[in-house]
Order: sequence, then structure tokens, then C-alpha cells
Amino acid sequence: MNRWLWIGAGVAAVAATVVVAADRAGRRLPVEHVTEGGLELSQPPGAVWAVLTDIDLYPAWRPDLTHVERLPAAAGGRERWREYDRHGHTTYEVVDSEAPHRLVTGIADPDLPYGGTWTYVLTPAGRGCLLTVTERGEIRKPVYRAVSHYVTGEDVTVHRYLGALAHRMAA
Repeated sequence: MNRWLWIGAGVAAVAATVVVAADRAGRRLPVEHVTEGGLELSQPPGAVWAVLTDIDLYPAWRPDLTHVERLPAAAGGRERWREYDRHGHTTYEVVDSEAPHRLVTGIADPDLPYGGTWTYVLTPAGRGCLLTVTERGEIRKPVYRAVSHYVTGEDVTVHRYLGALAHRMAA
């Protein structure tokens, strides 16, 4: 019995040390980051724009989402929605839109430990287009910042999204 108590205490001590170290490392990292990814598509900007802006169909091609809920429009009539995944939910809104070439979406929940915007730029290229996605994010909690920087990578979400979109556009 005492052996398991010591093992449990040791595991708790290691976990606490890791959290403290991650917090210290995260405090040395900038709160804000910028990451970018691109994708060449054989469809013209209008066809890609239709997929990017059809919020109701996101769960059909984005495997990380379980469902999407439309919300009442924000100030100025900006479109809002909530995306659900296995970690919970995040509320988004359209910040700026110039169809079919530029879309800016932003996290509309200031109470989350992260925030920021995604800018989608569609540039015609032959019969298709080039999509560039720029994430201007902020990770407010130092521990999350350290995990994002050292473990998962700050660009993982952009690249996962672009991979899902490439698969959707190829279908």
C-alpha cells in the first residue's frame, strides 16, 4: 500500500514540475504569433469561396468538427457561428469579407485562453487559384503558449485545415 502511495506522490511531483517548467518557458515566449500556409487548387476562386463560406457544411469536410451552430449576427450584421469539437467549442465571426478574394474571420470569445484572426486570400492562378491562410493568433496562458510552441507547433491548425480543404476540393 505504501509503495503505491509513494508512486502516486512521485507522479504528482513530476506533473507539477512539468507544469511549472512549461509556465516559465511560456512566459518567455511572445503572446502573439503569425503563421501562414498556402494551397494550390484547380478550382477558381468563386468555387473555393463557396466552400470556405458554407459554414453549415464545415463538419462534412473538417474531421475535427462534430457540428456547427449558427448564431445571431454580430454588430454590423457580421455572420457568427460556433464550432464544436472534442475539446469544446469556439465562437467565430466574419471580420471582413471581399468575395471571392479575401475573407477574415476571428475568434469572438474574449474569455478563451487564445484568440486571433485568420485571413484567407484567393489569388487566381490559371484555371485555379492559390489560397493563402494567415493566422494572427495570441495565446494568453503561458502553459498553453509553451505547449503550442514546443509540442504541437503554432502552425498545426492552419496545416490541418488546409489538408482537409485539399481533400474536400479533390472530391
